[in-house]
Amino acid sequence: MTAVTKKTAIETAVSPKTGLRVAYVMQNVGVDLAAEVGQMMLIRQTIQGLEQRGHRVDLLNLQGHEVVAYPNLADLSQQQRVVLGWSGKRPYQLLEGGLRRLRGALKLPYLAGFDSWRFYEACVNALPSYQICHEYAGLLSVGAAYASQKTSTPLVLTVDADLLLEADVMGEPITGTRRKAAQWAASKSYELANQIVTVSEPTKANLVENWGVLADKVKVIPNGVNVAHFQQPVDTRQVRAELGLGEAPTIMFVGGFQMWHGLDKLLEAVAVIKNVLPEVRLLLVGDGPARPFVEDNIYRLNLEKYVTITGFLPHAKIPELLAVADVVTVPYPKLPQEMWFSPLKLYEYMAAGKAIVASSAGQIKNVIRHNENGLLVAPGEVADLADASLHLLQNEAERTRLGQNAQLEAEKEHAWARQIERLEQVYEAALRSR
Repeated sequence: MTAVTKKTAIETAVSPKTGLRVAYVMQNVGVDLAAEVGQMMLIRQTIQGLEQRGHRVDLLNLQGHEVVAYPNLADLSQQQRVVLGWSGKRPYQLLEGGLRRLRGALKLPYLAGFDSWRFYEACVNALPSYQICHEYAGLLSVGAAYASQKTSTPLVLTVDADLLLEADVMGEPITGTRRKAAQWAASKSYELANQIVTVSEPTKANLVENWGVLADKVKVIPNGVNVAHFQQPVDTRQVRAELGLGEAPTIMFVGGFQMWHGLDKLLEAVAVIKNVLPEVRLLLVGDGPARPFVEDNIYRLNLEKYVTITGFLPHAKIPELLAVADVVTVPYPKLPQEMWFSPLKLYEYMAAGKAIVASSAGQIKNVIRHNENGLLVAPGEVADLADASLHLLQNEAERTRLGQNAQLEAEKEHAWARQIERLEQVYEAALRSR
């Protein structure tokens, strides 16, 4: 592993001809950079899209006591150690180790002070080689923001969720000193950022109304999709045979299993549908923390023979599974706060030309127009979810119409190439602000 070296270059034009040097930074520790779900899908697609537009992008991430630059996410073995300052010296590490042990013994909250300083030093040394610092916001992550200020590097901050609000909604609130530290770190990052990118209008509204961020500073760029990836020819008969579906009408959900995904409501809807359409099958493509909860509901509702869980699959396999679905779902329940998500699955469903049944919540209701490119149902209402899904399962012409409309919109508005063009405009604004 070699150290990142400095170089100077000043470009302000954003275009495929000139390109920019972009440092995409993540202070978050313990992130699986090879993951094909959640935040890494957004990061991976963003970096890939920028590179296709002619920009050069390195991902900088905190790995233990080092900060590592990855120039190629397709080959994570290619990595360079970023030069540190005092935090890379033995005395600092001894002090850090002692204080960390003391914190553990006293059961004090983790505040990320040592990590933030280490990331700050690394970014101060690395950022002069880049023209844009693009940070994926994390809890207690403030090192890159201060380093951007120190080096006069324009900072673009992606905020895809209010992490404190998310913890509150999920019933695992962050409290006490740790909450105050997280509030301070978030406020400081928002203040120092030249531009902020969010994935949904509810996220922007939360930043403006609850964090005091200027509305003009926040740009909404929803998640997108590689449309061509979901339009490849598939032998649906073979895939159905492999899954044991035969000719059964099939409802599908794709994603990580989380408590806020409403999979219990989807299962309850299937329990209703099977009374009218006993050959129906539900395919749950994914896995996640809520899997035990999902399995408990399958047994509670006696749906063992109606439901198949695939577990996590490579993202390259998702298009062929979607090809066999008759109806696809985004069954979010009613949450105590406005939804901040921009579900990747929604755009993948659209690109695949599927008939969508989705909860009318958050960003979803801004993308799906009822009876035009999908059907919207009241969040958490099992009867609505069951009725809409059953209607589509029994009406092939309607499934085709909605799916075609969704696919056309995905091609026009939600392709990653379109979202990257919008991101380039944000970069232009950030460069002008320096």
